[in-house]
Amino acid sequence: MCRNRYYKRVAADRTTTCRGNRPKHVGWSLALAVLAQLAAASPVRTSQELSTQRILALDPRWTLSFATAPAAPAGYDQDTSYVPLKGGDLVAVDLDQGVVRWKVVLAMTSPPATGDGLVFAAGEGVVTALDQRTGHTQWRTPLPGALASPLAWDAGWLFASTDAGDLLALHGQDGRLVWQASLTSPLAVVPSASADRLYGALRDGRIVSLELNTGAVAWTLALGEQVTGLLALNDQLLVGTRANKLHSVSMAQGRVRWSQKAGADVAGAPVADDHRIYFTAFDNIVRALDRRTGNLRWLRRLPSRPSGGPLRIANVVLVPLVTTDIDAFNTSTGEPAFTIRAVGELGGLPFLRESARPTAPRLVAMSREGALQGFASRFEPPPTRLGELPGLAVKGAH
Repeated sequence: MCRNRYYKRVAADRTTTCRGNRPKHVGWSLALAVLAQLAAASPVRTSQELSTQRILALDPRWTLSFATAPAAPAGYDQDTSYVPLKGGDLVAVDLDQGVVRWKVVLAMTSPPATGDGLVFAAGEGVVTALDQRTGHTQWRTPLPGALASPLAWDAGWLFASTDAGDLLALHGQDGRLVWQASLTSPLAVVPSASADRLYGALRDGRIVSLELNTGAVAWTLALGEQVTGLLALNDQLLVGTRANKLHSVSMAQGRVRWSQKAGADVAGAPVADDHRIYFTAFDNIVRALDRRTGNLRWLRRLPSRPSGGPLRIANVVLVPLVTTDIDAFNTSTGEPAFTIRAVGELGGLPFLRESARPTAPRLVAMSREGALQGFASRFEPPPTRLGELPGLAVKGAH
């Protein structure tokens, strides 16, 4: 009998134990059982999964300076940057090497659009399509009025908005007019497409949903706020405004689902992943919201004003500032990750390459003074076993 009159029978081996005198093999059995449960609840992650979660900083790989400043923000595709210069030239730059591919004389006041192997430039009431590889003109289409917002390309369609409030859809390959919608107000920002719909924000405060194939208006939302950026997802339309709000709009009914208030105007368009929505505002704060409910998940104060909306790459959100810096934050927690420093103050939203090789430049930024930079991931060599310990050999040492 146990001295303290406390005992317990273990069903596994029918061994009677006393407090303070428990057999060791029972303790090891319990420990192994706990470890097995923990292992089942937390499966071991593969090295590939761990590597995709690692935050890699971006370092400059090349810098190309131009003789004149840009006349408008640059346009991009996955291989090339198209920079309109104040001297009247359009310059194509290889994004892997940072070298000029071609240059043509073409005066522009708005950023070019790209798609289907073409670069589209608007100037003097005409849209010009150039071959992306050579810069040779493929077609020219006159516009019925002055361009009100930058050209936009999506899935074979080129969209142009005029000061008179007409929205034109041009066929990307030949420039022919497919449809023209009279909206009585020009676009305020670049439109955004999803599935078979095109979504636009008008300067008079309306949001419109149009059939992509015909230009017919599906619904109109009289929001009554000046819009700073749009993003059409597959489940909702995100609208940032100068009324210090980010709205989520139903894509089917055209009504506001939820709104999140900021302390100042929303800066540019938001970005999103499967779980969260990220946006910046001129209260110098970047915010992350729950994608379904719009509830605030985290916020971080910025060291200066944002120069536009955020970007997202892997597990970080990049926020370009009005200075030379681009700050990176962890998407899950909002913790600062790293800072990218450009050679000059940023001019236009940087571009993220989606299909670049891991060692190739992933981010491209343009300065106001006319310097284009490519930034690539910082790869550190994996730790390896040393052949011998460093240092000087000492005679007589054993």
